[in-house]
Amino acid sequence: MTYAPVSWLNRISAIGLAVAATCLSYAGFVHMFGNGTLACFVAAVIGGGIVGRMQRAAREGRA
Repeated sequence: MTYAPVSWLNRISAIGLAVAATCLSYAGFVHMFGNGTLACFVAAVIGGGIVGRMQRAAREGRA
C-alpha cells in the first residue's frame, strides 16, 4: 500500500488534537480526584502518546 504525503495543515490539526486531549484530560483528572500532580502526569502521558504516534507515522511516511 502506498501512502501519500499529508499537508502541513493536517499536521497542525493533529497537534491541536493532542493539545486539546491533554487539556481535557488534565481538567478531568483535577475535577475527579483533586490532585494536580496526578492530573499533570496523566495529561503528559496522553498528550505525549498522541504526539509520539503522530511522529512515528510521519517517519514511516503515513502522515
